Amino acid sequence: MAERLNSAEQLRPGKLYTRTGLLQAGMHPRVLASSAIVMPLPGMCARADSPVELISAARALQNRVRPGTVISHTTALELLGLPLPRRHRWQHGEPLHSRAASDQGRSRTRRIIVHGPRSAPRFRWKGVELYHPLIALQDCARLLSSDDLVVCIDALAGSKAELTIPLPEIRAFSQRLRGRGGEAVRQAAQSAVENVWSPMETRARLFLTRRGYPLPVANLRVDDPDTDWHGYIDLAYPQWRIAIEYDSEAHRLDRAQWQKDLHKNQVLHQQGWSVLRISVADLVAPEHFLQRLDAAISRAGAPISRAGAPISRAEAPISPADAA
Repeated sequence: MAERLNSAEQLRPGKLYTRTGLLQAGMHPRVLASSAIVMPLPGMCARADSPVELISAARALQNRVRPGTVISHTTALELLGLPLPRRHRWQHGEPLHSRAASDQGRSRTRRIIVHGPRSAPRFRWKGVELYHPLIALQDCARLLSSDDLVVCIDALAGSKAELTIPLPEIRAFSQRLRGRGGEAVRQAAQSAVENVWSPMETRARLFLTRRGYPLPVANLRVDDPDTDWHGYIDLAYPQWRIAIEYDSEAHRLDRAQWQKDLHKNQVLHQQGWSVLRISVADLVAPEHFLQRLDAAISRAGAPISRAGAPISRAEAPISPADAA
């Protein structure tokens, strides 16, 4: 580090530096102790106005702070792009998790938890060594609701994630899990489906089936016979020609997405579909949405005989911040 550093503004945004290296480059201890500098990891500094990416923090943990550890738990899941609730994400205060090579390596600080060793499948991902995602899910089973687990497995089995595993392979692997959390992952794998593209599609599907409605089809393709356009219905009941579309905040704010939604609605209406829109508010207070759905089923000439299962602990409260 040839350049002399006098202020936080000279540091590259999002980059981690060793505290020793910054002192050697001339940065005064007062600057390092100021609010302009943060220490995401022991002995590692960064600009306070530019968050450090999780992948950079994980590499630093594994290569500099605690060499030889394997990234685990929520850190492994988040690195793989699985949709964790906001409270369990790195940028919102969740510590980095890894496993040591021996029990003597265990440690815990506010930002790092090094767990005891585990003999389990692992692999390299973007320069870091991780545990298999289903092992990481098993380790997190006490932290996540059963719906959260299904959300993650849907994403892992979907076609939009960075890392995907076919659902039959996920279910087969889950059968081999032993110990605490294994049964929760197995049950979640049985409730998961393929071709799901967002966490809220999963939550809406679980919401419907838990109240006695049939399993909807995820992302059913629909074609416009007048053009070469095609789109996908978030959740569909083709037997009743009922389309359920989840509306996030992005649908309201993104003009291009809004235009696509209008086109899709028009095509669906022309083909005789009833289109129902559902939001996170409907999942929190569902009665009006359920009344509209029942009315659409009735118009389709089908009897309504849903059981209406009681709400369980699995239905963790949904925060708008977690809606995606």
